[in-house]
Amino acid sequence: MFSPDHPRPVTQSFDRSSRAPLAPTWGIHSRSCFWAGLSVAGLAVGGALVAQPLQAQTITSATPVVVRSLPPEPKPNPTLETALREELFPARSDDGQGHGPDPDSAEAKRAKRVRSQAECQRWPAHRYTWSRVDLNGDGRPELVAQVLGSMVCGTGGCPLLIFRESRPGRLKLITRMSLFKDPLIVTDTRHNGWKELITRVRVDAGTGYYAVLRHDGRGYPTNPSVPPASRLRRPEAGTAFLAWNDQDPRAHALRCEEEHRSSADRVFAEP
Repeated sequence: MFSPDHPRPVTQSFDRSSRAPLAPTWGIHSRSCFWAGLSVAGLAVGGALVAQPLQAQTITSATPVVVRSLPPEPKPNPTLETALREELFPARSDDGQGHGPDPDSAEAKRAKRVRSQAECQRWPAHRYTWSRVDLNGDGRPELVAQVLGSMVCGTGGCPLLIFRESRPGRLKLITRMSLFKDPLIVTDTRHNGWKELITRVRVDAGTGYYAVLRHDGRGYPTNPSVPPASRLRRPEAGTAFLAWNDQDPRAHALRCEEEHRSSADRVFAEP
């Protein structure tokens, strides 16, 4: 989540008369003007709007250049909610001693759903924001979701989960990342065929840096503050996703129970 302790990435501005780039600047925004800040980022190329210089932030790495910002999806996604519940509130179908239905049976899946929903209801309400973005260039967008809530977020950030649709109606987890701080910046640089990601890392209230997350062929780093994640050493351009503020309606309630749907419409996250 965005906070006054963490400035937004730089936006590149141009002199309208000469088209020469001006020096990139850091800016700081309160939550009340956060979306205005996003629109500045989206119109930075060809515009002359820049944020006010930051006074209190120690910069310990290069900063990304946001060429555009895409807000989270405005509608909730029941399929994604099912996958998020199964990842955040895992449940067994047996009694812990091997007694229970066949793990691959419909009865086992139903038992796991019921127990997962019960576990979800034990905790304070969670919310999530999500976006679609094609990370591997196959023409089918992955789903990236940030989960928000007092029991899953801390000063270092919140969970970020990345899913791909392995086949129609089935989501498979690619990466579950801790300590994510929005926005998620997606670059055009690729590693093992997947786009590199950039996110912020908080060191303390006055210090932070940007980290690069490279796909290793199986997934992205699960913690941006430790290897194999690395500090951003040179400016990288990218598109920002999942930026939000407290008043934004795009933060959807993560419901503990599924909507009533026919069995043909139900989907489940793959193990």
